[in-house]
Amino acid sequence: MKIAIISPGSFSVPPVIGSSVEHDIQMVAEQLEQEHEVTVYAKKCPEYRRSEKIGDLHYKRFIFMNSSQYLHKIMQHMHNDKPDIVMVENRPLYVLYLKEKFPELPVVLNMHSTVFASPPCISREAMKRVAKKADALITNSRYLRNYYVKSFPAFQGKAHAVHLGIDPKPFEKAQDRDEKIAKLQKKLKIRDGDITLLFVGRLLKEKGIHLILDVMPKLVKDYPNLKLIITGASRYGRNVMTPYVRKIQNKTKTLGNHVTFTNFIKPHKIPYIYQLADLVVIPSVWQEPFGRVNLEAMASAKAIVASDRGGIPEVVKHKKNGLIVSLDRDQQELYDSIRTLLESEELREEFGKKGMEYVRKFSWTRTAKKYVRIYEKLVGNEVKEPQPVTLVLNEDNTQA
Repeated sequence: MKIAIISPGSFSVPPVIGSSVEHDIQMVAEQLEQEHEVTVYAKKCPEYRRSEKIGDLHYKRFIFMNSSQYLHKIMQHMHNDKPDIVMVENRPLYVLYLKEKFPELPVVLNMHSTVFASPPCISREAMKRVAKKADALITNSRYLRNYYVKSFPAFQGKAHAVHLGIDPKPFEKAQDRDEKIAKLQKKLKIRDGDITLLFVGRLLKEKGIHLILDVMPKLVKDYPNLKLIITGASRYGRNVMTPYVRKIQNKTKTLGNHVTFTNFIKPHKIPYIYQLADLVVIPSVWQEPFGRVNLEAMASAKAIVASDRGGIPEVVKHKKNGLIVSLDRDQQELYDSIRTLLESEELREEFGKKGMEYVRKFSWTRTAKKYVRIYEKLVGNEVKEPQPVTLVLNEDNTQA
């Protein structure tokens, strides 16, 4: 089967800096390539050649000036490449133009969140048309699938929840790299006997870092040797001072050396950061579509306290590999759950061990196989000759 994957165009594939969607594209494409011919259309960047073939995986990269120009170039190449099926990553508006030019080509929409399915990225009316035109919808959680089916009933019967995968090897190997871990401890001023909480993620209000900081004063009174490590940046790969970053930095002033910001950490170093933690805290405020960091924490054999938002409970199993909390006004449940695990090293180790076992269910091989089953049900019709189409999109993927 000839499979085409269209990346959003925001970042390169493979990603040079941290970018979750592009990372997922790369990992799935590498699995699909083992049995199929795969072409990934992505953004051109200085680090990669415009065209690159690795086995049966072909990367074709284009300068991204705007969505209209980017997609137009891709469709020109698709005309010659003649894929059997195309998967559009996280840009629903692309579906309409692909179906207009290639009416018989099965088009699968793979949504990683709700952001680009909502105004101002796309109007509700346009999204309704996408739901009718798309041959299938894939989401990374049951929560997200249910959201789309409820919001756009035309997806009913063709929406599929497929969990993302993880490669646990880097996280497992990091557990045995004592020298690297010791260097990080020294750099971040973590002393023997300190108890360490860890947050990993972008520094956005939606991620709930401020909620951890709200309960830190009480926790520090209970555990004077407690430290919180906040790992991440406000932008992918860039440490940008935003109003929210300024707000959480101000909240730490009274906590002194109990809180440390690492800023952006390159992806290959992240497994070692997890090894600093006694407990990983993920208090997402928004309806988190999936929550990859929970898989990373489990692969690192770490216990987790996470909020009950979105797809997180599909990954973190309450009282099995972590604790799920409901966020309330005074964050008493968050405080109590963190304290419960800080009080019991035995329980933390139990959750960590069970997490390592459970995370093996989330393999990229399994994800790719489920994608293929969806593709195979759609492939079969011959592709008609493409028709001319006038494509006009704004910079932010909205209709002009």
